[in-house]
Amino acid sequence: MVKVVMIGVAAIFLSLIAGNSKREYGFAIAMCAVAAIAVYGLSRVSLIIGQIQAFEKAIGLEHEYIAILLKMVGIAYLTQLAVSLCRDAGQGAIAGQIGFAGKISMLIVGLPVISSLVKTIGELLS
Repeated sequence: MVKVVMIGVAAIFLSLIAGNSKREYGFAIAMCAVAAIAVYGLSRVSLIIGQIQAFEKAIGLEHEYIAILLKMVGIAYLTQLAVSLCRDAGQGAIAGQIGFAGKISMLIVGLPVISSLVKTIGELLS
C-alpha cells in the first residue's frame, strides 16, 4: 500500500508542477500514475484468488458461490470507478444511474445465493 501512496503523491506533485506550464503534461502524468497503480493492483489479484481457493478447500464451499461473490465484488469496483469518474467530470446524473445499474446487476448476480438461502431456511422450518 505504501507503494501506491507514494506513486499517487508523487504524481500529484509532478502533475501540479507540469500542469502549470501545460495542462496536457499534467494530465499525461496523472494518467501514467493511474495506469501504474492499476497494474500494481491487478498484479495482486492472483494472491487474492489463491487465498479464496484455499478458503474453498478449507470450508468446503462450492465453487459457484465463490464465483458469484467475485462477480459481485468486480461489479462493485467497476461501478465505483465509473461513478467516481462521472462525478469528477461533473456528471452527477449519469453517476447516479450507473450506481443504480450496478446495484441492480449485483442483485441479479446474487439471486442464486438468495434462492439457495431461502430454500435452506424453508427446509429447516419444515
